Amino acid sequence: MNDTDTPDLAHGSGPVTQAFFTLHEDLPRQAPGSDATTRRLPEMAGPLPEHPRVLDAGCGPGRATLLLAEEAGAHVTAVDLHHLTRRIARADPQRPGMPEALTATQAEIAMRREHGGDYAAYLLHPYDNTTDPNGNEITMTTWNTRPETAEDIPAIRDILLAAFPTALEADLVDALRADPKAWIDGLSMVATTPDGIPVGYALITRCHVDGAPALALAPCAVTPSAQRTGAGSAAIRAALDTARAMGENLILVLGHADYYPRFGFTPASRFGIRAPFEAPDEAMMAMALDDTRPIPTGTIQYPAAFGV
Repeated sequence: MNDTDTPDLAHGSGPVTQAFFTLHEDLPRQAPGSDATTRRLPEMAGPLPEHPRVLDAGCGPGRATLLLAEEAGAHVTAVDLHHLTRRIARADPQRPGMPEALTATQAEIAMRREHGGDYAAYLLHPYDNTTDPNGNEITMTTWNTRPETAEDIPAIRDILLAAFPTALEADLVDALRADPKAWIDGLSMVATTPDGIPVGYALITRCHVDGAPALALAPCAVTPSAQRTGAGSAAIRAALDTARAMGENLILVLGHADYYPRFGFTPASRFGIRAPFEAPDEAMMAMALDDTRPIPTGTIQYPAAFGV
């Protein structure tokens, strides 16, 4: 096969490749996914050093690069096949290679429409012993996750009683479980050991923002012997994924500002959402599971069990 028979995309510098870049160069994102999926990458990578170094291979215009730098406090090296120093507002249909580029783009759009909910992200990092900021070794485990069953209820209460200094959170879960307006089957999630023993827990229940349906993530807990092993994160991610599959969108959480952003949460004030009580702006957070859908604004109305 000679050069004229070889697709330009394989060479990376022919007219079809340049036409392809022309079609995509003025877009904020040149691949599937969303800001929320990008924010999940640091959590998927496991514990990170205080100032991680990240290689963003195939960075496109750099939207994900900037998010990774902000959310993970990372030094990000971004590389791509194409320099991003020029912006082309319109594609010229007479430009050499443009018909082929348009055909390839239309095929990609068709694939995106059929498989738009399926994304892949590849995380590579050097193998090493994982340690926390104090130098203590952390044993990372792949946890099984599933919605709670009736048999799990005593174990869930034990997790909450062990993780918190009082019974307030355990009593809150029992009260929410008894409230049909707040409880959503499938969104009380446990992370279990290989033999099925629950050690991590995350709960999502119904709340509202000025009358519009939303979700509240709370409480989340891990039994002390399994803390810092990823059990809590696994339960949270499973609950969020289930909520997304159910067609839910807005999720709210009041929690640590250095923990929940790894899942995609940002200050709720950016959405025009406020708590019904005094709360630090950085601690009252929100996330849209589908950032193409409208988000309600206003004051959060929690279920009665929260007592606010």
